[in-house]
Amino acid sequence: MKLPFLLALIGLCRLAVANSSEDCTFDTISPSTTLTWCPCSNGFFCAKLDVPLDYQNPSLGRAFVPLVKYPADTSSSDGPYQGQMLLNPGGPGASGIYEALNTSVLIQTVLGSNWDVVGFDTRGMWLSEPLADCSANTSSSQDTRLQTRSVPRVSDEFYTSKIDFGKELGERCGRIIGEQKNIGPHMSTAVNARDMLSITNAFAKTEDGKRASKPSHLLNYYGISYGTFLGQTFVSMFPENVGNVVLDGNVSPEGYLTNFTSKAVTHLDGAIASFFVYCNKAGPSSCSYFTGTTPKDIYKRFKRSFVQLDPRRAEARHWSNATDLQAALLLLKVGLLTYADTPLTYFNTLPTILQGLEVAISSQNISSWIQEMKAIFGDPTITGYQKLNPQWSLGTMCSDQNNALYNKTLPELRPLLKDLEQESIIGEIWSHAELGCTGWSIKSSEVFHGPFGGDTTTPILFVNNAYDPVTPIENAILSAQNYKNAEVLALDGVGHTIMASQNTCGFAKLKAYFQTNVLPGNDSFCAVEVGPFGIVLNGTLEENIKRAGLSDLVY
Repeated sequence: MKLPFLLALIGLCRLAVANSSEDCTFDTISPSTTLTWCPCSNGFFCAKLDVPLDYQNPSLGRAFVPLVKYPADTSSSDGPYQGQMLLNPGGPGASGIYEALNTSVLIQTVLGSNWDVVGFDTRGMWLSEPLADCSANTSSSQDTRLQTRSVPRVSDEFYTSKIDFGKELGERCGRIIGEQKNIGPHMSTAVNARDMLSITNAFAKTEDGKRASKPSHLLNYYGISYGTFLGQTFVSMFPENVGNVVLDGNVSPEGYLTNFTSKAVTHLDGAIASFFVYCNKAGPSSCSYFTGTTPKDIYKRFKRSFVQLDPRRAEARHWSNATDLQAALLLLKVGLLTYADTPLTYFNTLPTILQGLEVAISSQNISSWIQEMKAIFGDPTITGYQKLNPQWSLGTMCSDQNNALYNKTLPELRPLLKDLEQESIIGEIWSHAELGCTGWSIKSSEVFHGPFGGDTTTPILFVNNAYDPVTPIENAILSAQNYKNAEVLALDGVGHTIMASQNTCGFAKLKAYFQTNVLPGNDSFCAVEVGPFGIVLNGTLEENIKRAGLSDLVY
């Protein structure tokens, strides 16, 4: 996800649900234990579900889950009304409401317009109540000091700045939201899974629930990225309440619960390598970064610029531009991760960025390139990070891990960081979210650590691209073995989730599953389709990357 997108998310959510004086807004909706919808914007409906703050101790208070619905087409050509499909877009910390507002039409086009598409915000985040409002983005003198912190060094300063910030944020949040009657102890994935059960049960009692073709007491769900961990948590806790569940871009439950970073960036360099393959096939007319005759020639061109951004050497030699080199390297790595996430959309703009870097290095004017990159990717330093309300993701992730990293020091984290560096040329930046857990002391009222698996009412479907940069396909294959009759749909594509690869074969199989419960069976592989620059490769992605000699960019 691009950083400017995240920074704007709250504002977009509030605008999108308050476009007309006749529409309700989340400020005017009265929470209810029944699922009561009101029109809120451009064909969408909104609701607030009243649920226990703590399911284990309901007397503690109440929480309100905000929901947005894009209703099924009453005259859908896809058949009779199926029911309600919940979405979770990942994170933890992404907004399900924003996801529904922006992707419901696409989801209905792909999976069937006879589904209600429903997004909700998880505990403590965005429009949910109570809000985890202990933001680092306040006007205290402590925050001012944080905002003036220098650009992080890619080595220890990059890590220590996140650790120091996380400790200050964790201490503040512990004071403000850490008590049992506050939201802090009630943001775990297990609690959010119970909220999904509450939403499903409330839907079953509505008129729509009574007329749905699918059993309305079963959860129908499309979860991506972290949403796959939420999905696995739900189906493992409530196997008897599982309807059509698709988990796309799969997080390893064991890796997530250990440290979030394990079993994540296995194929990140493969996704980056695919850029050089596609650029070579596209030729100079479509890819202006083209050079030589092979994909490796293009990679070597990239590497000549990449190795110039060596802040460790610059600091050791006391060069005056060491700070700029730190900033440029961090922005380049953030940019590569962003573009590897959605290559079909962004790879065609990467040549301009890399050519600009070459010019900046040769003219010794790297600072102007840094400013241009900040306009595209946002500020990846502490100053930018604190604006993203990191307590939302930390409140879920650190709690899920039973605060295992609390009070850990940089020397204790070295093995984790070394593993990331060995897996990818940009692997270390994947540690940034997890480092904040070193300061998070709030313990959850309920966590679920497994076992993950079970005999679900409806078999579930795992989906993964072969070259997903942050959720490797191996996670889907291993997880599916734990659920009776579950299957894996493997896509020969690059990017994070099927929405990144836009694989039409995969879309067709997802629709068949959501409409008729039909799993792919023996036809569970979708070949590579049109990729970046409009190129269709001969052979698989793996074959092309190996043929180019780009299977390992670290060594």
